[in-house]
Order: sequence, then C-alpha cells, then structure tokens
Amino acid sequence: MLSWKLAVVLSWRLDGACLSQARVLKISLCGAGGVGKTSLAKVFSGQQFNPRERLTVGVQHFFTKIYIGGVERTVAIWDIGGEHRFRLLAPAFLRGSAGVVYVFDITREETFLELDKWRGLVERTLGNVPAVLVGNKADLQELRMVYRDVAEDYARRHGMLGYFEVSAKDRFDVDKPFIVLIQRIVSRERGPA
Repeated sequence: MLSWKLAVVLSWRLDGACLSQARVLKISLCGAGGVGKTSLAKVFSGQQFNPRERLTVGVQHFFTKIYIGGVERTVAIWDIGGEHRFRLLAPAFLRGSAGVVYVFDITREETFLELDKWRGLVERTLGNVPAVLVGNKADLQELRMVYRDVAEDYARRHGMLGYFEVSAKDRFDVDKPFIVLIQRIVSRERGPA
C-alpha cells in the first residue's frame, strides 16, 4: 500500500528546452460501504470488474493516466472506505484532494440519504472543491429506489458539476463523471484566461 503522504508526485518531461512539472490530480471517492466505489475506481483505471469485491478497509489507491487538453495527466483515485468505523480516518485521507466523486447505489435509498454526512465531512476538511454525484448500479433498473430526478435535484442544490448514472459491472458511462470532474479541476488550475 502506498503512503497517504503521496500528495504530489513530480513528473518531469522535456518540452523543447524547458522541463515542466506535472502534479498528480488526487480525486477522492466518498459514499456508503458497498455502493461500488472500488469497482468504479478499478474500471476507470483500466482494471476488470470483480463481482466478489470486498469492502475497502481504510483506503485504496488507483492510478491512471489521461489526456486533457492535449496534456497527459496522472490521476490518483483515493477510494475511501464507506463503513462508519473508518469515518474518523476519512479527513486524513481526504486532505489534498482536488475533487470528489460522491457515490450511492440507486437500489439502496439509505446510501443516498447518507450523502449529507459525507458532504459535511468533505466540506469541513477541504472546503469548496469540485464534485460530481454518481448513482452506481444502473444495470439494476428494475430494483431502483432512488429516482434520477431526485438525484439530479440533489446535485444541483449542492452545487455539484452534475449527476451521472453508471454501471461499473457493465462498464457503462464510468468515465463520464471522472472526465467532467478532471476537466473542471484542470480549468481551475489554469485560472481565468
């Protein structure tokens, strides 16, 4: 397991005559246990879906490289364990995050209702950072307990960049929320044009 102190990794590239430093973008996944945060992180980082995935103990890290605006960026995804017993550790794991993906299971209403606790924790730790809301397990429409319009309204009321329904199992739209979030983070880094 990598140390949580890994907040910035220097990546040196030769661009003509100058060297540039590229910061790793840290994104945290927050939400109740069993909603599929680990599966989303695995699928987004190019790994296979595991139907027997175990609950995350503490935190797991996933890394991937993406191209945004013609520039390669390394993304570190911090999958924070959603069980109540790990909440005391969450602030330490959240520090340094440039953005947050809030995840709930569309078939379990209690995971949606728990989002306020996660938002409060994130806001106390990070302040106002870009965030997206993800309803996972879209492959289980017939078991849906949280309706799209309710989740869209929640995301809008809390200033999130958007609401996305995905299925890590089917690899359906998993990239979309991450790309939208990363684009906002990168645009904030660049500042006003």
